[in-house]
Amino acid sequence: MELSEIVARFAEGLVAIDSSSAWQGVSRRTGVTYLPGVPAMTERQLCKELVSWWIHNYPTDFHPIGMCEEEVPYPGLPRARCDIAFNSDASSKGREWAIEVKRIQFIGDNGKNNDHNVQKMLSPYMKDRSLVHDIDRMQGHPVARRHAVLGYAFSYDFESCDEAETRHPEHLDRIAQIREVCRVNDPETGRLACDDLIQVADVQFRHLGIVSDHQTQPFKNAWRHPCGGNGTIFGWEVIGESE
Repeated sequence: MELSEIVARFAEGLVAIDSSSAWQGVSRRTGVTYLPGVPAMTERQLCKELVSWWIHNYPTDFHPIGMCEEEVPYPGLPRARCDIAFNSDASSKGREWAIEVKRIQFIGDNGKNNDHNVQKMLSPYMKDRSLVHDIDRMQGHPVARRHAVLGYAFSYDFESCDEAETRHPEHLDRIAQIREVCRVNDPETGRLACDDLIQVADVQFRHLGIVSDHQTQPFKNAWRHPCGGNGTIFGWEVIGESE
């Protein structure tokens, strides 16, 4: 299995999970229960449900059939775990792919701005647990023969806000918050998408010589949550230290 196929599976699975998941989180700070849907779902919960969906719908993607691991320990790193690992190659044994997943969230469950996405993608500092940190950990402590980092992000603009109002008239206050964030970012169209951030990350990662293949895949109609809609799955294959 190649990275493009993995990214496509994630895009399909995310939309399916958005429509069917029974999970609802609770804010540690306020105690408020989040609305159902992928926009409010933690990375850990999404990975858990995506693995279950993937095994159920495409069991022959894996060898042995239906075998896909979660929270796989990194060798030599106590308490560190890799999100997903599996083998898709029937001619070989052991783990073929190890994958770390990152949520890039422009808008919170309440519709307000989230300012932490650049550091979550690009920060070189350990404290930020960024995508760069995931790549470094994979290079130094390999879990499989191949490694990848994947991200997912919803996109917004004034048109998506209009659609959100139609689909979720009971949450107009939240959508008004989204619209204001969009206006501040781009007064003309309200566009707020991850494309620019992905491009900057790709330039940085390639300059550092830490990734090879880069893939993106749009997803649509994940509308269970008023902060949902359409977005992008993106990912890079990590280059091993010896390559």
